[in-house]
Amino acid sequence: MTVAVTLLVDNHFEKQERGSPETVHLGAWGELKELDLRMEQPEEYVGFEKVSGEGPLWTFGTLSEPAIHDLLKASGLGEDQIGTLIATRIPGTGNIVILKPDENLITSLDPEVRSKLYLQLASNTVNRFQATPYYIPGGDVTSIFQGHRNISVQTRQSVEHLLYKRNGFTYFSDPEVVLKHVESDDERSDFLKAMTGQKVVKLKLMIRPDTDINKPLNYWTLAIPHILVKDVRPLFESLGRLKFGGDLSIEYILPPLARDHLFITPAMTSEGEVKLPDCHWSALNFFNLKPDPRMSDNDFAADYITRNYYEIGKPSIEGDLVLLINAQNRVLHSSVYLADNIVFTKNGMNFAQPWVTMRINDMVGYFSALEPVRIAYFRRKDL
Repeated sequence: MTVAVTLLVDNHFEKQERGSPETVHLGAWGELKELDLRMEQPEEYVGFEKVSGEGPLWTFGTLSEPAIHDLLKASGLGEDQIGTLIATRIPGTGNIVILKPDENLITSLDPEVRSKLYLQLASNTVNRFQATPYYIPGGDVTSIFQGHRNISVQTRQSVEHLLYKRNGFTYFSDPEVVLKHVESDDERSDFLKAMTGQKVVKLKLMIRPDTDINKPLNYWTLAIPHILVKDVRPLFESLGRLKFGGDLSIEYILPPLARDHLFITPAMTSEGEVKLPDCHWSALNFFNLKPDPRMSDNDFAADYITRNYYEIGKPSIEGDLVLLINAQNRVLHSSVYLADNIVFTKNGMNFAQPWVTMRINDMVGYFSALEPVRIAYFRRKDL
């Protein structure tokens, strides 16, 4: 009886820790097995998340008190809240206005008011958690903390209470409020690791005995330089000869740059003047055996796209560009379409951001915190 109960409990927790099961998506790419994961930054990089014990502090620049009053009112705060908040002003450099909001005031804000106010605060990058909030996919805080047993119920509930929505996605900007009630170093570390995570997708291609391997072979090789049918066919055939077939990681059939970089972070360098690889570098070098460093230059990258790509209605070939563009027609982010609704992307120009495969909607969520974006698709002219 005890063994049976133990197995039942173990299976329950295994299911919880394992996360969502693989899903299978059929298309021109073949039979793609997709596993959604929460990938966090390396332990060594969590220290990049500087969370001050003095905060939260809200900086309003050199705005006058009447201007701050009007800004707060336009965001939806009541007169009592405005008066309480303005009274928290602390000394700043020169004419800089810094307010130190009371925790009770912060937690009392309606989510819609929080969204409007934090968007105003985001215009000053000193307010870093408003300018670059944490994206919470689907507003599901439980999935963010999955596997972190040091996270208390109180911490999870506090985060849920402080969420807000903007442009159809959910964000969080108040780690300082939550961490004031975290007593252990282990919980603090787990909290920061969880916040830095990204929702990624691990991809495997399934080859069964009855699979027409010519279809996935053509999809994963014909449009991509340096990936040859003759090199991939033997592997596909060997999997198809197994009694129940077999699968292989999509990494084996990606171009060299993507294969070498996927799920790792950039190497540290002592050359401070060297610009780190960004999203444009990653997307526009996707086909290249030797990365072209000029792709990190925004002007060069824009001209390169104009000369070598044309816009299409929707992606259907591995290697199509997926761009996120704001209302001013400025490209905020570049990525590469792989299959289904999944892209190869690097979200951020720093050592702590890895190259990942991600669903397009989640990628849009990371870049919609301050303004709505539209998706545009482009294809190489020589394909």
